[in-house]
Amino acid sequence: MKNKAKTLFIFEGRRTEEKYVEKLEANFFGDRHAIKCVYDAEIYQLYKTIKAENGFFDIVSLLKERNTINAEALKEYKRDSFAYIYLFFDYDAHSTMAEDYKLEEMLTYFNDETENGLLYISYPMVEAIRHFKDRNNFKDLTVKCKRDKCTYLENCEERNSCLNEPHYKQFAELDSNVRFCNVNKYTTKIWQELIFAHLCKANYIVNDDYTFPLSQLSQRDIFTNQMKKYINKKCPKVAVLSAFPLYVLDYYGCDNTKEKLEKQNNAGHK
Repeated sequence: MKNKAKTLFIFEGRRTEEKYVEKLEANFFGDRHAIKCVYDAEIYQLYKTIKAENGFFDIVSLLKERNTINAEALKEYKRDSFAYIYLFFDYDAHSTMAEDYKLEEMLTYFNDETENGLLYISYPMVEAIRHFKDRNNFKDLTVKCKRDKCTYLENCEERNSCLNEPHYKQFAELDSNVRFCNVNKYTTKIWQELIFAHLCKANYIVNDDYTFPLSQLSQRDIFTNQMKKYINKKCPKVAVLSAFPLYVLDYYGCDNTKEKLEKQNNAGHK
């Protein structure tokens, strides 16, 4: 994965996702020449397009049609230009189009970066990366995820308070340590802290062990365990988890990721 083959990143939205990835690249990947595009819609709308085309469609051509910015960025490229494709989207369970089976199908369809692409999901949204106080608090950090789409809403005693909760973007900022609120101020040390914590959390979701994973964790396994342990409950929740640290783990592998994080951590204390 570390050769000079072209890589395509596809984000749900433009401003937030691109900013985080640019800062992450600067701290962990050095000079990269990946092409970045935006689908500018939820994963469930992409699902609708795929179903309409019976799975036979050209993701690069689709992106070009979405907006002029994509068209300009991709004007010299076609699908065969890219060896690797990565998609970063939100869980967005409160969406009017959201159905968990749809996301399950999408994770099956986008399960290989060298073929259709590899899909990464943030729970509940991209802001999960900065919803953080400290490592101990983060282990059991969950948030409600269905809102007015909750199956049990009509008979829920907390119905009104649930519906009146602030949007997750606001809540994540209010419920976090101020150190993590502004991505423009993220140092390598902050990234190290966040990546390590999110990878421990992912391992906890899948393997019930809040330690650094010994093997890579698939997006499908994470979703399956989110469903089993948090979502398919009378009060549906998700364990807060960002997709970006999982990309780092997949890129470097477990041993190299841990070594890289530890080296940067030690350097930060010198």
